[in-house]
Amino acid sequence: MKYIYSILAVFLFSQPVLSQDVSSVRIGVVDMNKLLQEAPQYQDMQSAIEEEFAPKVRDIEAKESAFNESRDKLQKDNLALSNDERQNATLKLTSDQRELEYLAKSFQEDRNNRIQIETNKIIVETINVVNKFGRDNGYDLIINEGRISQNTILNGGTLYKGASVDITNDIAKVLEKNFQESKSGG
Repeated sequence: MKYIYSILAVFLFSQPVLSQDVSSVRIGVVDMNKLLQEAPQYQDMQSAIEEEFAPKVRDIEAKESAFNESRDKLQKDNLALSNDERQNATLKLTSDQRELEYLAKSFQEDRNNRIQIETNKIIVETINVVNKFGRDNGYDLIINEGRISQNTILNGGTLYKGASVDITNDIAKVLEKNFQESKSGG
């Protein structure tokens, strides 16, 4: 029964906000995915990261080419080699393959981390622009159309809210009142 009273109290306390003239409320929706994908900052970031990681890509490609040549040579010379030579060459190839896989995995992780860090910087900049746009143009609420990604600092929801739509203090008052009533045995 207390929960029903709590719910009723929330509606009673928030009535001034709910009774606000809905036609005067300005709500905007932003597609953050589109903004990020089309932002010149994002395009520039991708180019800069490609350039930054290009030497590592060339290094991995060269090592992969050398590995393939060694593997092909072993297959070609397989019958001409002694057992010990074949075994040593096979062990070296296995070691080279592990090293190549490690380099590729490390490269991918480093590149992905760098992209994530730079993308998050662009998201922060974009949110700041959305907030300023909302304030400057009289919006009460601007929401994100959907999720950006699980790895970003933003997972959807509200990007900007004006004071006219924020009922946090009203809800806090109801919670405080309910707490005081439950403490006093009411």
